[in-house]
Amino acid sequence: MHVHFVGESDNGVSVSSHHARALLETGEEVSFAPPEGPRREDLRDVDVIHLVTREQLSTQLFRRLVAALVSGIPMVRFWTGRDILWAERHTPTRAISTALQKLGVVQRCRTGRMAEELSSIGIDAEIGPVVNPNLSDRAQPEPFSSHLTALCFLPTRRREFCGGDLIDELITSLPEIRFLILGDATTDYSHHKNVESLGFVENISRTILRSTVVLQPRLDGALSRLSLEALSHGRHVVSGGDWPFCHLATTPAEFIHTLRALKHAPAFNLEGREYVCRRYEKRAAVGAMRDLLLRMADHSFPKRQILGGWLGVAAILRSPQLLTAREFLPPRKDELDDHDRAFGAILDGLAHAEAD
Repeated sequence: MHVHFVGESDNGVSVSSHHARALLETGEEVSFAPPEGPRREDLRDVDVIHLVTREQLSTQLFRRLVAALVSGIPMVRFWTGRDILWAERHTPTRAISTALQKLGVVQRCRTGRMAEELSSIGIDAEIGPVVNPNLSDRAQPEPFSSHLTALCFLPTRRREFCGGDLIDELITSLPEIRFLILGDATTDYSHHKNVESLGFVENISRTILRSTVVLQPRLDGALSRLSLEALSHGRHVVSGGDWPFCHLATTPAEFIHTLRALKHAPAFNLEGREYVCRRYEKRAAVGAMRDLLLRMADHSFPKRQILGGWLGVAAILRSPQLLTAREFLPPRKDELDDHDRAFGAILDGLAHAEAD
């Protein structure tokens, strides 16, 4: 089976990278499309397309995907988090997303909550396998450090989205707690004796084992892959979203209260470990993903896909703007609702990326 990955680069940390490496380990063939989407000459021996995509600022990718679908190549889209905010808040992105569903694209997401959010905008997604390469039920919890240590992920371009301001407040308010900061390449923490800035690390599991708790004050309240892996090692997670076997905190005061409670009585989060290993363990996720792709690549599947595709094309033709070369502007922050800080933070990250 030859799986063609579209929408993300093979950078070693993306969902597509993790899925591609997992499939290679099972003996399947993989390839990656260029940023503008799959080229016709690259699709001659492709059995199925794996799609992860976020903001749609032009119709280029969509038109290439339509050509692939009409030629009979089945496609599965994996929703990962920020892409849902784009589909909710950006009209062209939502239109293209729903059009892809009408064209027969199979939709998968990580959690039931994500499926509910997608359903509210007309996307019918099922809970499906998302591979975390370091999440194994064979990992045994290792002892905590004698010093309560909080691990935080604050990538430079998404620092606000990941709760950077709240983490800064916790660092100042809790000098007795040690903080490990991942991904932030710009903030100077040298004046904080309780902070170690790690940048990006190759062995994330080793870093998790240095921690007692992962802090996840993401503005969208989603559950990150880092948090899932932390749970698999029996670590605690404090999150702005109400997730099983995680501590819920939405304000600085609640985060402070939870951290101080953990400081006095840290114990392995064995229930969280059992839950995550049962639902997200790597071998099971890889097997389920491979089975899904093999079913889609089966000779009988493209016939159904073409039928769905032509019916979808009939519907899409009623929106010809999607099939013509066109660019779209992202929304302006002043157009958003006052409460929508999460998407505003995403727009800031997009602006920084364009400036680079």
